Amino acid sequence: MLNLNHNRITKVLTATFLTAMSAQPFAATLSDATISVTVQNAFDLVEDTELSFGTIRATADPAGTNVATLAIAADGSVTATPDNNATITQLTAGSVGQFTVSNAATFTDLTITFPGAATTLDNAIAPPTSPDFTVDTWVAIVRGGANDGVAYNAGAPNLQTDNTGTVSFDVGATLSTDANVTTSAYIDDVYDGDYTITVDY
Repeated sequence: MLNLNHNRITKVLTATFLTAMSAQPFAATLSDATISVTVQNAFDLVEDTELSFGTIRATADPAGTNVATLAIAADGSVTATPDNNATITQLTAGSVGQFTVSNAATFTDLTITFPGAATTLDNAIAPPTSPDFTVDTWVAIVRGGANDGVAYNAGAPNLQTDNTGTVSFDVGATLSTDANVTTSAYIDDVYDGDYTITVDY
């Protein structure tokens, strides 16, 4: 009997010991796991078509009192407004400026910033006393994305990219004759100038 009890006690103790061992936790620690993030705030902006007022006949008011204008809307429609001694008549059509944004964040509204001051168009070989043109009153229309065909709203920017981070827009503006005193006429040649346009998040 003593042997039997001893065996039973041994079996019970052995079972208890094995159960306790199987409940022991096992762990591994890695102290150099890596975290990374890539920043891409930049995106691409290209000019597809330059803004052109076409070929015009123009006279400036020598006194600089009256100013004629030629407005190209963002949809390409044109309005010419003479003013007494100042006139503009379009002879051949121009074109809206066309721009494309790519590699931007998807489904994101972007902001367009146009020049704050009027842009001057001049001619390098014209006499110093001849008039120049100015361009201002910028407008745009969205091409592509969720707001395709909608006028750009500077107060609540709605230039929204599509699912590839791309969106385009067309730009129009108003051309005006010189508001300064001039003593000679416009010459028959190209008048041009540069302007800065910025698109950002």
